[in-house]
Amino acid sequence: MTQFSHTFTITKKDNLRYNFFLMQKKLVATSALVFVIIAAMIGFIKYAQGVGITLALLNALIMAVSGTLILVGINIITAVIRINGYYKKRQLTDFTVTFTTDKTGIHAASERGDSDLPWNRIVEVRETRHAFYVFITESHANVLPKDQFSNAEEITLFRTLLEKNVDAVRLKLKHAK
Repeated sequence: MTQFSHTFTITKKDNLRYNFFLMQKKLVATSALVFVIIAAMIGFIKYAQGVGITLALLNALIMAVSGTLILVGINIITAVIRINGYYKKRQLTDFTVTFTTDKTGIHAASERGDSDLPWNRIVEVRETRHAFYVFITESHANVLPKDQFSNAEEITLFRTLLEKNVDAVRLKLKHAK
């Protein structure tokens, strides 16, 4: 079996990207809900005040977009402040981890400890523009930053190993263009 082994240093940047990735789905859903609620409220209020339907809809649209942008901005700012706070208090620090694959799964070795993740126990693998996230649970993943792979061939090798060993339904990979 073809093997993969590489050492990664997980930094504050990687932790921020992972947190943004995790909050992405919830933020999109929440943003859509906030947009609809604000648009409906402002639209109905303006229309009830005697403003024409076109102007009421325009006001509703402007306020809904503004409210949604504020919501997204607040979420981004609080995530950055939270991660920076963890680093400042040393509750979170950069660390190095070596991932190795074999026929049984993915093995991680770091100063925080070693772990073995059998292929069939991987909950999901998501590939983004910046990293591979190998989910151990619904909300906990091993992070493999793409900018730390040696070259494009190594990324392709890792992607191929995932495709070979993880059920396709649990893979969400980007394919090289």
